[in-house]
Amino acid sequence: MKKFEVVIPEKRIEVVRVTYYIDAESEEQVKKLIEDYEFTDKAEYWDTKESQWGFDVDDVYYDEAEIREVKE
Repeated sequence: MKKFEVVIPEKRIEVVRVTYYIDAESEEQVKKLIEDYEFTDKAEYWDTKESQWGFDVDDVYYDEAEIREVKE
């Protein structure tokens, strides 16, 4: 029996925790910046943690599969 490697593109949705630092007068001010979509303009990106929830597969592109025989 032959062995094949099959590579199929997948579109994945992943939820990760991203840490930012921001100078503000209060927590309410930070919430307001988030609500007004101004937060990321004023905050400093710090770190992205690995996903603790994994990911969901949104779509699989079977028609773009790449198949090649593996020679052992």
